[in-house]
Amino acid sequence: MQNANLRRDIFILLIICLAAFWWRLGAIGLVDPDEPFYAQTAREMIQTGDWITPRIYGEPQFEKPILYYWLVSASFCVFGENEFAGRAPTALFATLLVFLVYAFGARVLNRRTGMLSALVLATGLEYCVMSRLMLTDIPLAFFLAASIFSYWFALQPGMKRGPWIFLHIACGGLAVLTKGPIGSLFPLLAVAAFHLITKAPVPRSRGGFWAGVLAYVIIVVPWYALMFAWHARQFWEDFFIRDNWLRLFRAEHPANNHWYYYIGLLFLGSIPWMPAVAVCVKRMRSSFRTDPRQLFIGCWLVTSLVFLTLVQSKLPSYAFFLFVPLALLVGVALDSLLAEGFRSPAERWTAISTATLQFAVTFLVPFFKATKLFATPALFMSAGLGVALVLLAMRRFTPWVVVTTVTPLLLLGASLTISLPIVDAELSARQIAAQMLAQRRGDEPLLSGKFPVRGIIYYTKAPVTVLADKAQPFWAAHPLQVVVWKNDGVEKYFAQHSSALCALRSNDIGSLSKKFPFSKSPIIGTYGMNYLVRAATAEKKK
Repeated sequence: MQNANLRRDIFILLIICLAAFWWRLGAIGLVDPDEPFYAQTAREMIQTGDWITPRIYGEPQFEKPILYYWLVSASFCVFGENEFAGRAPTALFATLLVFLVYAFGARVLNRRTGMLSALVLATGLEYCVMSRLMLTDIPLAFFLAASIFSYWFALQPGMKRGPWIFLHIACGGLAVLTKGPIGSLFPLLAVAAFHLITKAPVPRSRGGFWAGVLAYVIIVVPWYALMFAWHARQFWEDFFIRDNWLRLFRAEHPANNHWYYYIGLLFLGSIPWMPAVAVCVKRMRSSFRTDPRQLFIGCWLVTSLVFLTLVQSKLPSYAFFLFVPLALLVGVALDSLLAEGFRSPAERWTAISTATLQFAVTFLVPFFKATKLFATPALFMSAGLGVALVLLAMRRFTPWVVVTTVTPLLLLGASLTISLPIVDAELSARQIAAQMLAQRRGDEPLLSGKFPVRGIIYYTKAPVTVLADKAQPFWAAHPLQVVVWKNDGVEKYFAQHSSALCALRSNDIGSLSKKFPFSKSPIIGTYGMNYLVRAATAEKKK
């Protein structure tokens, strides 16, 4: 019976992962601005034959360590340079992480909890979406989880501690080669908090520890040492100072810098499982007091959440790995709901209220201008959430879990079929880049706002000048020509060029209408929030 249950669980999770992460993986063009950045770096790695120093636009760039670029470049070599190949490493690690959570949950908690945790993780809104994008955060989450899970097994009496300590340290090294020093910081915070609270002795294995340290050195030191040897000052200033240290104290995106940012993200990013998250949070305090397994997982969640909240630079992807411990804790709550139902009327109304909230959020998407383009996919999801809300109110917990699991797949299905052209135009510069090449007159220069410029460069494979309000429009400097429209940069540019094709965001056109010579020119095309126009001097128009 156990083998039959195991095979069934694996089959169900495999189908869900194929649908959530792999189906039509390359249907949407590379999403601005991050995916073209990674794809361009991988392209140049292959073109130059330099697999050690990451480059973009011909110059070294050190926003991230090397491991993810290796993965994408290797995928390009195997599958060709296309959207599917670029995203395949992310989808692979997302799939592996779902099965890792299932294995850990089943072994440490129970089989059903492991299954429920894996379902919560795989079908949470943020996990679903980000696992289909080229981002370093998905491999990072896998290595962090592997490191922290290994430490738990090293703590257990009767376990062979040496191999688990080795895996704990080695996986931390892989995390460092994926994203930087935080790959070691987050496991350290989780482990330190657990020992501080429980006073549990630190597991010891001299052989496992030193083997792990050796593996860590072999994984981490060679690339970092080469970068210091070849690009000493630039590597130190760009990678360690700008992309690690300064992010602690300077907000790259000031609008995100609020204490509640990641708390809200964890709730909204957990749609369609918000009711289960609410129940989990309501039970969390007592669970941590009585169950050391949940306390260990909670130490990872809480310490990392506090650290990320204190850091000034905030983005949704930074907290991606937090959905792993959250899914495990929610899986425990779901297992209890299936077994015994709600523990109190207050708990029931908390769950129903959050179920109503997530239904309302998706139902209202078509009524907001910023999200109107996703109206059809959101309505599909809203319908699923509406059914789930009714089932939850009726305390039909098993059907509620089934419907909730399927609901995000409705959103993906509609986004990748019915609404594909609209979604593609909104998220990617692929369509506007193709039109720029089709409309270009000879060697007519190309201009672009800073948001879509990376995608346009990637797809056109042509030089593109950035149109921005300051000379350094990016967090990291790029070796690109920049025209600053706030001063006389536009006038000087069109003194040298009689016309140019311009890709601009809708909010840029109003700001530039007085500066640019396209105020009377027709818009060639509209692609989501991107507009293609031709700017031409009066002489050219005549």
